[in-house]
Amino acid sequence: MTDLAEAMDTLNTKGSPLPGHVLEAVLEVWGQAGEQHFIPITGNSMLPLIRDGDHVLVAHGCAGVRQGDVVVFRRGGQLIAHRVLCICDGGAGSTFVTKGDHASQFDSPLSADEIVGRVLAVERGNRYVPLDTAAWRMLGWLMAVSTLAWIKLYGWSRDLKQRLLGPQPNRLTAFLRRSALAFFSLVLKVVQAVVCRWKDNVLS
Repeated sequence: MTDLAEAMDTLNTKGSPLPGHVLEAVLEVWGQAGEQHFIPITGNSMLPLIRDGDHVLVAHGCAGVRQGDVVVFRRGGQLIAHRVLCICDGGAGSTFVTKGDHASQFDSPLSADEIVGRVLAVERGNRYVPLDTAAWRMLGWLMAVSTLAWIKLYGWSRDLKQRLLGPQPNRLTAFLRRSALAFFSLVLKVVQAVVCRWKDNVLS
């Protein structure tokens, strides 16, 4: 891990957002170096793949980012690692829609300037798992597509319920929603447990 990464790790352990000028200075130096760097992760929005306290190896810039990739972006003085669900190309450039695998809400749309880089590997203690492989990128794409399909299906079912039963709360709908989310989370854990192959750490 580089000295800059260690400094950011130390700052991040305080549990509060980094001062904006510190974060921008670190990212500027990293970007100019054109190298890959480890970034500490806090929070559990990417469970079960990324846990609080893990580090992710990031290739800086958004070149080569595809649907299903995990990217790091800056938001409110913090660095967040979430999955890209879709990329919308427009006249003002590409817009990225992201969400944590364990989060219930989408993030606000991202511009290319907000993306720090693409996650290549996850480091946990003295082990790591590479994400920049054909198998992992295919799995990420399947996860993104299935998440979007589930969101659309849930929206259709909610609209249908409101047309048939009105806007009042419905216990059956709430139960089905919780059950579907629990099932999706379980499937995600099983698939990642099968695909995930931790290796002895040679990245740091």
